[in-house]
Amino acid sequence: MKLPLLAATFALSALLAGAPALASLDTVIGPRVVVQNQPISDCSSRASSALKSAMPEVNEAGTGSGEWVGVIRDASGAPSATAVIECHTLPDGYAASFTCLVQVPPSDTASVLCQKLSTAFGGGAQ
Repeated sequence: MKLPLLAATFALSALLAGAPALASLDTVIGPRVVVQNQPISDCSSRASSALKSAMPEVNEAGTGSGEWVGVIRDASGAPSATAVIECHTLPDGYAASFTCLVQVPPSDTASVLCQKLSTAFGGGAQ
């Protein structure tokens, strides 16, 4: 009785494994923004604001960590896009780095998301 069910399971697995992917994961390491003569708190404020301009769910990874994470979820509640802006202290200011991961479709590419975020963040990319 279990043998037909097992055979059907293997057949379905083989069929699905050969099916084309409906989406792909696009990843980009975005620009690095350096800001002179400003405290790290300025970076955190700008990172939070930039993420909130493009993503509905924004949190700091840990209080005071300087690592800000934004998420867009699809209709089922699964993440379809995630972005991270990390703030790093420099001797005379700070640097912010951008990382974006998106499922295409339904989201734009990771490059587009990182560009939106770096524009919203402001500052000169290096």
